Amino acid sequence: MKFKKITVQCSSETSETVAYAMSEVGSLGEVFDDYNDIRNVLEEKRWDYADAALFNATDKCSVSGFFTAETDEQIVIDKIIALRSVDWADFSQIGDISVSVIDSAEWENEWKKYYQPFKIGKIVVVPEWIEYTATSGESPVLLNPGLAFGTGTHETTSMCIDLMQRVELRGKSVLDFGCGSGILGICAAALGAENVLFADTDEQAITATVHNCKLNGIIAPNVLQRDVREICEPADIVIANITADVLTAVEPVIRGALKKGGYAVISGIISSKIDDVKAVYDAHFKLADTLRKNEWSAFLYKL
Repeated sequence: MKFKKITVQCSSETSETVAYAMSEVGSLGEVFDDYNDIRNVLEEKRWDYADAALFNATDKCSVSGFFTAETDEQIVIDKIIALRSVDWADFSQIGDISVSVIDSAEWENEWKKYYQPFKIGKIVVVPEWIEYTATSGESPVLLNPGLAFGTGTHETTSMCIDLMQRVELRGKSVLDFGCGSGILGICAAALGAENVLFADTDEQAITATVHNCKLNGIIAPNVLQRDVREICEPADIVIANITADVLTAVEPVIRGALKKGGYAVISGIISSKIDDVKAVYDAHFKLADTLRKNEWSAFLYKL
């Protein structure tokens, strides 16, 4: 299937408005190419591997919208040009507007060029389309997140991968609670876990997890599309990277899924919700470790 890609050169300050204007005239999705986003990541040191080209600063910013092949591009162009006449923001930097036709596969894979291998402790998360040679002591995990949450790049996921390396996983049983792409359970297996159970209620998550397990040599993964409360056998370690509100609600479920003396790795906790989560978990668990990155926190608890 073919799509029209319409790209507008603009400023960082006006990029959101340009994207909104595109959506108003039928854009199916927008992609931002703004070095300010990269600059922020580099300055905050929120990266493990970075392409050398990313350190070549540029002031260029663009927004690309994707439209059906039948779209009249002049309507889109007129909408963008009309922004130059408004007086509530400086749209003088809106420049060249280009139109190209692309195949849907190119659009769907556009994000892949920004997703590179990165290391967290012994684990190296590697996109499946990239060849990677592991060095001594590294445990590579191949991943294609598909439509499920969990590339490993988000702070909440990377902190889980870090915290799970602070307990002994070799020979243990692990429950990946709300597995998403399956990245956390697969990392646990790479670190020596004997049995890993993946559970999620979302069908796309199950599909992504099965695919990623097979990428990593887990031929018959134990993946269940069901509520965790239906799982009877308790695990040595439960890993849950979900939201703070859900974590507080399912604390009894996580506690019931753990063996006495087992560990819970919980993440997805925004700063404003830390006290709420701790109040619930501190009542039954002992806090063993804490990580914080930007506005996010993750905890390692022992039952």
